[in-house]
Amino acid sequence: MGSVEEVTYELCMMRHGIAVPRGPAFALDAERPLTAEGKQRMREIARGLIGLEYKPQRIISSPLIRARQTAAIVAEILNASHSPEETDALSPGGSLDSLLELLNRHPERSPTLVVGHETDLSDMAARLIGASRRARLGFKKGGCCLIRFDRLPIQPPGELAWWLTPRILRQAAKGSRVS
Repeated sequence: MGSVEEVTYELCMMRHGIAVPRGPAFALDAERPLTAEGKQRMREIARGLIGLEYKPQRIISSPLIRARQTAAIVAEILNASHSPEETDALSPGGSLDSLLELLNRHPERSPTLVVGHETDLSDMAARLIGASRRARLGFKKGGCCLIRFDRLPIQPPGELAWWLTPRILRQAAKGSRVS
């Protein structure tokens, strides 16, 4: 009998940072950028990922500006070796099947961090860990979770390793050595 190789694929799911509210200045939702506070908090949150010794090999975001800005900040703080990618699968109303198809094209690029929007992230995370969509797994802005999969191609259910609020991530930044 051949040996079975144990595989671990790590997927971190993150909600974008604080964005400017909808209104006359930003009539199109897709064009709402992060606020100055949102950018600063995302820097702290990214430093928290360093404090947790989490460094993705791949960062993928929704094409909406607030998600792209969040992904860029995380990539910069973590000194990522690749620029963030974009996919419509992480846009509001995006498809988990499309996201899994994208992730499974390069399963060797683990860990992976994806940046998206609520309520889609909650639904996707619930489905990825084998829970019902009604599980109410809400992401605060800048919050994230880590799901591990033990086989390739990636398919649910994965194991929820951690679920962290932005506050906890900012506190973890105090333990990191990056200023």
